[in-house]
Amino acid sequence: MSDEKPKRIEPYPQEDDRSLPYHVARTALDAGASLVPGAGYAIGELVRHFIGEPLEKRREEWFASLGEGVIELQGRLEGFDPASLSGNEEFISAVYETTQHAMKTHHAEKREALRNAVLNVARGYSLDEVERGAFMSVIDRFSPFHLTVLRLLADPTSHAGYMRAVHNAVMGSRETYISRALHGQANDGALGRVLDDLRREGLTDGSERGGVSGTALIASATTPSGNRFLRFVSSPTE
Repeated sequence: MSDEKPKRIEPYPQEDDRSLPYHVARTALDAGASLVPGAGYAIGELVRHFIGEPLEKRREEWFASLGEGVIELQGRLEGFDPASLSGNEEFISAVYETTQHAMKTHHAEKREALRNAVLNVARGYSLDEVERGAFMSVIDRFSPFHLTVLRLLADPTSHAGYMRAVHNAVMGSRETYISRALHGQANDGALGRVLDDLRREGLTDGSERGGVSGTALIASATTPSGNRFLRFVSSPTE
């Protein structure tokens, strides 16, 4: 295999070089500008520079990151052929769904989770349609803090802050120790809402809300579905 580093993928081509959100904003603001004599050009320029161009840049960066991920899979997985993806309907659907979600978020953590989901589909990590759709929806609705808490609950021993919090603890609620470990990462009350969301989606078993003792404080609280979700949004090369 050549040692030459893969080149950056060119942005995904589209017939229209502007996104739907750009056109919606442009139409709405242009309509408003027509009511203010002399304001049309200024507002149009504002939309183009401060709405249209950032959205286009975000889209281009998203498609470039997917292309780079596919190249990385090709270099790491023996027998992986990127050309086969053009006929992979599940992969195409995953790209379409995640692109919509990626365009809506400024959080790098969420875009990384979406990118990993696409690349996992590309490498053959298949889920049934119902679960894949549910997981895509979860990524879209959940915050980066949701993902942080879920990963901690999946493997508490891997989180240094949590292990310091439970050091020498005999009994207590894991929620209390999680709050101490993640202090400052979210507003007051956010952790409770996050734990409720994770349980409602069937990703955790809810045991983190009650009092436990001994080794239960560092036991996993994720369900099989929660573990599959974490696998779905984790790097396919890990």
